[in-house]
Amino acid sequence: MFNKIIISKTNLLHNVHYLQNLLEEKKLCVMVKANAYGHGMKEIVQCLKQEDIAYGVSNEEEAFALRELSDKQIVVFGAIENYQKIMSENIEFAIFSLGEVKKVCKIAKKLDLKPKMHLCLNSGMNRYGVKEKGEFLKVIAVLKKYNFALSGFYTHFSSLTTDENYTERQKRIFYEFCYMLPKEWNVTTHVGGGRSIFLEIDAQMFRSGIEVYGYGNQDLLPVMSVKSQIVDITQAEEGEHIGYLCGYTAQQKMKIGVIPLGYADGLPRKLSNKMMVTCKGKTLENVGNICMDCFMVNLGKNKIKVGYEVDILNSASLFASLIESTEYEVLTNFSRFRGERIILEN
Repeated sequence: MFNKIIISKTNLLHNVHYLQNLLEEKKLCVMVKANAYGHGMKEIVQCLKQEDIAYGVSNEEEAFALRELSDKQIVVFGAIENYQKIMSENIEFAIFSLGEVKKVCKIAKKLDLKPKMHLCLNSGMNRYGVKEKGEFLKVIAVLKKYNFALSGFYTHFSSLTTDENYTERQKRIFYEFCYMLPKEWNVTTHVGGGRSIFLEIDAQMFRSGIEVYGYGNQDLLPVMSVKSQIVDITQAEEGEHIGYLCGYTAQQKMKIGVIPLGYADGLPRKLSNKMMVTCKGKTLENVGNICMDCFMVNLGKNKIKVGYEVDILNSASLFASLIESTEYEVLTNFSRFRGERIILEN
């Protein structure tokens, strides 16, 4: 295949071990939702099969696919439709409301299954979870009525890098609710939300996504790189347009290289006429709007031939700055990548 995502196992393990050392005896939950942030769930799980970690996903489809790859602890943090199959596959899952707790308990009791539920606290994210202490206490009462217990209790921080006071407020609310958990349940408390792993938060498990893949701290190493090839070379005359919508106009005669990777593969279209790639040590600028299946570069006077390899992405940070977005968006775009994913062992 022309297009390749290269996964550095060495960098991935470096990041995981670095984070585990920060946590000491606390557990690390590696988020592999969105095809492992675009890296490839299958490849990431293969690299981490020897590690003492849990996995987090967003929905049951991801969880079922992950269960085929690993027997480690899996927690689904999004909404669930098929509670019966989730429980039968020994997959843990989030619950967000008193009504959902009642529904799950009835299904579990009827089918003689044990639900492994993680109650979500809305401490200020205002997305999922219980918010009022009254509802929280009613959840506890319902679980005791059915003779079930929570496996986990968690919250998600929304503003760790932008609002210290709001973060402290969320922490205070989280601790208040943790104090009300029945001690006999031995509930795992955990937190997430970019950079939470670097803060002093009293919890037993930390969910980590972007950090595992190499971002958010200078001691972490990017795990993914993207490569392709020059597959065609053409010539544009002065005044001719290159690509769709007259996205670039040649100011002089130009030699144009075509690379078969486009926005359908995850390359942000907003990078058009901003992106630089390298080929044989030479820096080449993108010219014209990025197409669905390819983009074009100015080869200049460089002696580049069809078949030469092109380095497109080595760090998502540069792309993120160019399109005024985040590494999260840049990386997860590649979850739909059409090409080969290769694990580099060293």
